[in-house]
Amino acid sequence: MTIVVLLILAGITITYVMGDNSIFKLAQDAKDKTEQAKNDERDYFNNLDNTINQYINGNGGGSNPSGKVDVSTITDKVDKNTSAEDSLGNPITIPEGFKVVPDGQDGVEYTYTGDKKPTVQDGIVIEDGEGNQFVWIPVGEIKNKDGSTTTITLGRYTFNSTNGTPTLQQNADNYTEVVTIESCFQELETSSYENIVAKSLSIFVSKTKANGGYYLARYEASYKDDTHCYSKVSTSTRSSSSTTLTSGMLWNYITQPEAAEIARNMYTSTNFESDLVNSYAWDTAIVFIQTYSEYNDYSKQNSKNTTLANTGVNNDKVCNIYDMASNTCEWTTETFAFAVTPWTGRGGTYFSSYYYTAIRCERDTSYGYDDYSFRSLLYVK
Repeated sequence: MTIVVLLILAGITITYVMGDNSIFKLAQDAKDKTEQAKNDERDYFNNLDNTINQYINGNGGGSNPSGKVDVSTITDKVDKNTSAEDSLGNPITIPEGFKVVPDGQDGVEYTYTGDKKPTVQDGIVIEDGEGNQFVWIPVGEIKNKDGSTTTITLGRYTFNSTNGTPTLQQNADNYTEVVTIESCFQELETSSYENIVAKSLSIFVSKTKANGGYYLARYEASYKDDTHCYSKVSTSTRSSSSTTLTSGMLWNYITQPEAAEIARNMYTSTNFESDLVNSYAWDTAIVFIQTYSEYNDYSKQNSKNTTLANTGVNNDKVCNIYDMASNTCEWTTETFAFAVTPWTGRGGTYFSSYYYTAIRCERDTSYGYDDYSFRSLLYVK
């Protein structure tokens, strides 16, 4: 009898300890449920944080499989660098303090997809609190509306004088190499010449490739104060070097070193950098324009006017960028080799039809000219 009772008790104990409803099984279930609850709580707060960020950045909390903000919804200035994408999935980063200019405002046109929503093929325009505007130049693999892709390589190019076809002369990956174009022109990291080179080619190249693009000022520079410029439609022109500069006046009669310093001083931010345009930025912008506009020979376009005019009024607007082919030539950081005062300018000028978008001009950087101005570039850190 005692043995029977002991066997029964042993069976009950084994069942309690090892069975489907055993203490071990119940303990394991409790542990699993606790872990799942922790994971669910973590996911909830992560999703909540993403949703809040989307609302803050103007996305309205809508779903986006990539986790990036829909660029068409960024109609208010963002309070931090914001990763976004267009409706085709192409990336764009909106710098802190900027917003996206919608279709129809300030002459901005988004026509590529037919729904007036900004896509990188149109040249997406951003604007800061003072009205300065920049245009996104995409690089790398670009997704098109027909499902195809196009690759734009950040680099220095020459362009066929007959049909505008670009030829890559230096991939930006090789920016440390000294590559001479047309026997004269070089983009150097450092220079003993009197022109000013790019602030940091290494950072410009690495950030542009990481972000999938950079920004080019929409307009030739106009005067803000002695150390800062605007990128917006100018209100008047400077007729001579002795003319007193006033706010909004087209900023010509400026030397290359002065232009470089003012372009760099346009912003003081730890989140993005402004600089004078380098040859990589200029040439790649031409490739972009020729790829996504009706002007597949824009590189050889020249001035559409014969008198100096306010920037942004010459009807020379392609992919939402003004006056690369007209009004004034523009200083860049490219260097003319073998000269004490190297010549380094690009673009068309009212002064002569000889000058055109892709030309590498020959002017002394230590002098200012009526038909020479500049424009800034901007890249997100």
